[in-house]
Amino acid sequence: MNSIKEILPGLIIIFLITIVSFMLSLVHPSFDILVISMIFGMLIANFINDKEIFDRGIAFALKVFLPAGIALYGTQLSFTGTEPKLLFSVIATSVCLFALTYFIARGLGLTKNLGLVLSTGLSVCGASAIAIVSPLIGARKEETSISLIVVMVLGLAGMIFYPLLTDVLILNKNEFAFLAGATLPMLGQVKTVASTAGPEALALALKLKLIRISCLIFIPIVAIILSGKENRFYVPWFIVVFIALAIGVNTIKGAEIILGIAEPASKLLLASALASIGLSVDFDSIAEEGTKPLLAVFLSWGIIILLLYLVFSIINV
Repeated sequence: MNSIKEILPGLIIIFLITIVSFMLSLVHPSFDILVISMIFGMLIANFINDKEIFDRGIAFALKVFLPAGIALYGTQLSFTGTEPKLLFSVIATSVCLFALTYFIARGLGLTKNLGLVLSTGLSVCGASAIAIVSPLIGARKEETSISLIVVMVLGLAGMIFYPLLTDVLILNKNEFAFLAGATLPMLGQVKTVASTAGPEALALALKLKLIRISCLIFIPIVAIILSGKENRFYVPWFIVVFIALAIGVNTIKGAEIILGIAEPASKLLLASALASIGLSVDFDSIAEEGTKPLLAVFLSWGIIILLLYLVFSIINV
């Protein structure tokens, strides 16, 4: 009974944050529930003096909601109906974006874990990838928060500038769709940007984005190996379930029925976990990193855009 009373205050505030974040995410596709949840958690935490009352609830949410949300996220991975050439192009772009971001981050003096989380978030699927990889490599809560904020800022910048690139770089609709789908971090941002070029560009960009999301089938394992967290090869139970569900929905006929339940459940669980992370960090600890995380992602992002433009130009010659 005492245990329930101890975790209840934290769970109540976490649920309230998650509900409000969910409602706001319905307003516009670019409003990511995971990012909003974490930011709300940070704002509330920095305006409350006695935060200790939430500690048990936060610990419970991170222990239960985070792994459960990660496991269920496997149902959102799709490998069917993809052309080999397109598959290779998107994966190659994601790998380059991952490697470039990581090496630039390390070159700027950022920690190995922060570099890995930034790289994963930018190269795969933004907040979801960050939420999945952070606990696997033992990233600090501040590192997770910084990564979410930085990737969100980059995505918002992309939403403003990408539509201008069509004229500046003289891109056709397919090239613009590739640029949006293969480089913008979050699904809502891809939808918003690609829709400016019409329904065909939107459909292609979303197809490309789903390929990137599918990279989550192996990125967590790569991150664990690079982090050096484990001296032996180790895969947590929720990653095993994550992979099993990903394979199941892509190979078992009729398995897609569970998507209607698993997809929103995963988002709400991950949003609750990120609200917990937000509640347990403060702005001062995040500000200590300065502008280096932003510089790392914007540099790698700019280089990848330039390289893609050069490839487009060569192909069209």
